[in-house]
Amino acid sequence: MDNGQPLKNNPLRVVVDGLSDVAGYFSAIAILLATLAIVHQVAIRYIFNRPTIWQIEFAIYLLMAATFIGAAYGLKENSHINIELVTGLLPKRIKLGLDLTTSILSLMFCFYVAWKGGIMWWEAYEGNWYSSSLWSVPLIYPYAILPIGMSLTSLQYVVKICDQIRKLRVS
Repeated sequence: MDNGQPLKNNPLRVVVDGLSDVAGYFSAIAILLATLAIVHQVAIRYIFNRPTIWQIEFAIYLLMAATFIGAAYGLKENSHINIELVTGLLPKRIKLGLDLTTSILSLMFCFYVAWKGGIMWWEAYEGNWYSSSLWSVPLIYPYAILPIGMSLTSLQYVVKICDQIRKLRVS
């Protein structure tokens, strides 16, 4: 009998949730490394009075990665911002339908951004693009952040939508 609860041992859920967990750990490490890079820059510039060239750009790329790649983990843990002032007053079935609709729209948005990000990454790859900074990073690495992060988030939305459909069926 279907009680609307998520299927915890579903192979798709296991794989996607595992990828999202890895993305969450990666994001935490990226934030830590960005913090250490900024502290390193401050120490080198202001204590040792030496110029730096890579720390800011490195920290920016890491924080971008933490944001976009970590989005899947945030979605898995349901920790994205929700404003429930109006939706909290709605009947349960209507609220479930609205949640499903917004999840489908969000999936379409994430898929679109992943697709466009993949095109941008491919152009950087084919064009052999580098950043214009002194560090001159090959842009295929930071440009990969968007399609990877949004693809992971899209997969997590698929799992979330499946759960929402199960809940809507039994309500």
